[in-house]
Amino acid sequence: MKKIVLPAAIILISHLALFELTAQGTREIRGVVTSFKSVPLNNVKVYAVNSKMIRFTDSLGIFTIMCADKDKLKINASGFREKQIKTGKKTLYQVDLKYIFSAESFDRAVNNKHIRPDVLKKLISGATFKTEKDYSNYKSIYELIDAEIYEVRVDGTSVYNNKVKSMNSNPLVLYVVDDKIVTDISYITPSYVRSIEFIEDANTTMYGSKGANGVLKIYLK
Repeated sequence: MKKIVLPAAIILISHLALFELTAQGTREIRGVVTSFKSVPLNNVKVYAVNSKMIRFTDSLGIFTIMCADKDKLKINASGFREKQIKTGKKTLYQVDLKYIFSAESFDRAVNNKHIRPDVLKKLISGATFKTEKDYSNYKSIYELIDAEIYEVRVDGTSVYNNKVKSMNSNPLVLYVVDDKIVTDISYITPSYVRSIEFIEDANTTMYGSKGANGVLKIYLK
């Protein structure tokens, strides 16, 4: 009898939870998740905060989920920046996730079956060519950082996070060049810089405590 009672109890709880959601007012929302504006992403996690529902996109990037009124969706895919959207009156949403340009992101995106490796390689190549900036007018890497990265403060050859407020009066950021942690970036000539960005908070978890003050990521040509 015990083997029969347990599944019955689970089914009853599930029905009660569904009834509660319906009573609160829920509706079905459909959407498509893409990257690079038009390429669909597979196996992307879509989480509705209020209804607690979780769904994953299919090979066409499409998802269907039950949401509570005025719900919030959290869309997560490995190798891409998380995006959050508030649901309104619309029943169809298009969400475009920004790709994080790094070797780790490529492996994670491919291994989690979000996108095929050959497709991602072409997209990265095209995006890099279109967005690559010319930093040759700057005299040093520190002058470049001071002018281009607004979240940090440059003092001589040191770079600090302006937002960090703690007992540490000198919140030095972590330097990562071509996906490798380094302690010195003074050797970098601005004209050789392909891209530069500053990341912080949840985006630095892969670097552990070393990235607590933020990470300055530089990719060279």
